[in-house]
Amino acid sequence: MVKLNSVCIIGLGYIGLPTASTFATHGLQVYGVDSNPDVINTLSHGRVHIFEPGLQEVVDRAVKSGNLQVY
Repeated sequence: MVKLNSVCIIGLGYIGLPTASTFATHGLQVYGVDSNPDVINTLSHGRVHIFEPGLQEVVDRAVKSGNLQVY
């Protein structure tokens, strides 16, 4: 079985951001990529640009862990 250490998520919208932040809180190094600079800027400041119940808390944990980087 292959054990992943890092993943890249392309697109940080309604599917990509929850996926990226969940992987990051479970110990994977996640590189999130989005073509919208406003999305990257918002996430770089620890804010979430979409509404999903509980997502801000998961993103906070992902950022605090150091496992989520956005580009």
